[in-house]
Formats: sequence, C-alpha cells, structure tokens
Amino acid sequence: MNNDFFGNRSGGSNTNHPINYNSAKVQAFFKKHMKPLIIAGVLLVIALVLMNEAFFIVGEAEQAVVSRFGVITRIVVSENNSFHEKYAELLKDELTSSEDVAILYGAGVHLKVPFIDRVEKFPDRLFNYTSSSETVNTAEKKQYNITTYAQWRIADPALFSLKLGSLYNAEVQLDNLIHPVIVQSINRLLAEDFVSNKSVLNSALQRGLVNINKDMVLRGIEVTDIQVHRTILPQANLETTYDRMKADRSKVAQQLRSDGQQQYQMAVADTDLAARVIESEAVTKSGRIRGEADAEALAIYSGAYESDPEFFSFWRSLQALKGIFGDNTTLVLDEEHPLWSGLLKWGLANEGE
Repeated sequence: MNNDFFGNRSGGSNTNHPINYNSAKVQAFFKKHMKPLIIAGVLLVIALVLMNEAFFIVGEAEQAVVSRFGVITRIVVSENNSFHEKYAELLKDELTSSEDVAILYGAGVHLKVPFIDRVEKFPDRLFNYTSSSETVNTAEKKQYNITTYAQWRIADPALFSLKLGSLYNAEVQLDNLIHPVIVQSINRLLAEDFVSNKSVLNSALQRGLVNINKDMVLRGIEVTDIQVHRTILPQANLETTYDRMKADRSKVAQQLRSDGQQQYQMAVADTDLAARVIESEAVTKSGRIRGEADAEALAIYSGAYESDPEFFSFWRSLQALKGIFGDNTTLVLDEEHPLWSGLLKWGLANEGE
C-alpha cells in the first residue's frame, strides 16, 4: 500500500479518502505554487488602485478643480467657456489669471498624481434664482410687489471653491446683491414705464446686471439674465394708477383727434384752392375762346358786308325783325322806316332774279 502526494494511502481498493491538508507535502505545495499567485494578485490590486488614482473623468455637465497639498494647480472647464476672456480686466489679479493655475478645456479623462492631487467637481449648467416677494417704489413713490428671477452659472470653479464653496452660499450672495440693484433700478423709473414699457425696464435691468457681475465674477459666478418675474400692484394703488393710465390714454386720443382735424382742414383748404385755380383757368380759357369766336364772327360779318353790302343790310334787317316778331305779331311800319326801306330796296333790286 502506497501513500499519494496528499498523504492518502492507496491500495487495491477504490475507497476515497479525504485530503490531509496538514501534511507536510500539501503545505510545501502551497508554499511553492500559491505564494507567487498571491503576490501577483496583490500587485494587480495595487496597480488598479494606482490607475484609478492616476486618472479622473470630467463629464459633459461637470467642471473640476485640481489641488495639490491644498494649493489649486489646475481647473477643467467646458470648451465653450469664454469667461476668462470676457472678464479678463476684472480677473487680472485673481488666482486663475496667474501662471500658477492651468486652465484645461473640454470634458474627458485627465491625469493626476495619485494620492497627492485632490479633485473637486462642480456642476456646469445654468441655475435658476427666484427671490422672495418684495415691495419697491417707482419714481413717483408708487409701490409694487415683485418677484425677481435670474439665471447664473459657475464659470470659474477655482474662485467659486475658494470664495463661496457651496451653492447655498452662492444663493445667499445673490440675494444680497440682486435685491438692492433691482430696487435702485425701479426707483428711477416712472410707474407707467415700469408697468407697460418693457424696453425701458429691460434696459434698466441690464445696467443692473453689469453691476451685479462686477462682484459675482470675482467669486467665480456669472449672472446671465435678470428679470422681474412677476409684478403685483397693491390694492391701494390700483385706482390711482388706472386713473392716471386712463387720463394718459385720453390725452393721447385727444391729440390724435386734434391732429386728424388739423389734417382735415388742411386737406379742405388745399382742395378749395385747387378748385379756385381750376375755375379761374376755366374762366380765362372760356373768355379767350369767346373772344376768338367773336373775332372770327366779326371777320365773317366784315367779309359778307364787303362782298354784298345790300344783302348784308337785308340780312341784318331780318335779324332785327326776328327779334321783334313773336307768334301772331302784326307790325305796322312807315314806308320810310329803315327796316321797311331796306327790305323794299333789296326786294326791288332782286326782283328780276
């Protein structure tokens, strides 16, 4: 009967025997073959840990700050981030404008020194800010209840991390800045412009936005838009404001009617003048035509008289009689009367014809 490698006896029978792990041969086998495997496994784990620590991934909606021993050395921002170029003058004395801090653009995989470099990530998106309802006065001391709306983003994660550190602190800082800017902007506006003239209001708010960013940019934040989200007129001011708006509209309507009446009168005057000019020209032309006709008739008369004076005299007599005679008229003339003598003379002269 023989003993196998694991110390089991083997003979003619096929009886199975449990392995004796305490035998010297088994222990020698494990020492010889398993120790390298354990070492390889440990090295693999260490390599994986080192690889995990040597790289970090920045997502499309993220940005990151890399610091070494507590000192910021790099920031990673999106490719379309133009914050540092846009506000170069304001940021010229800030940390991220120095050569000690590198600015990397674009999401993806980035290298770092394992166990030494620390990576802090921040969201890269727009945040909405909505203030609580507050009361403001216009230039005429009219009161309005408003809620302010703004959009902002973390544009420099290094400055944000150093000076604010959290979204809550950013909201607090926005509250402290936006409220006075909105109040000052509306204080300079007339109530009518504030309520109904959006272009005037937006211009005032854009000027306020510039002043807000002069402070927030230094904290790594850019406010991209600011608006009065809701306007509520207090009940005490409703009637006064409506009456004023009604009076203003009536004034505009009256001015429009006055302008229309003036234009109507001018149009009537122009039409009358044109009619008088046309009438004058017509009278002048009519007189000229009548004169020409009279001259032509006179020339015809003159020619007729010269060609046959006696006939012309007879024709004139007939024209005179035509004007005298009416229906059933009897005329008694002396034989010496010019009309009778003319007719008689012309008739005797032409009796033989």
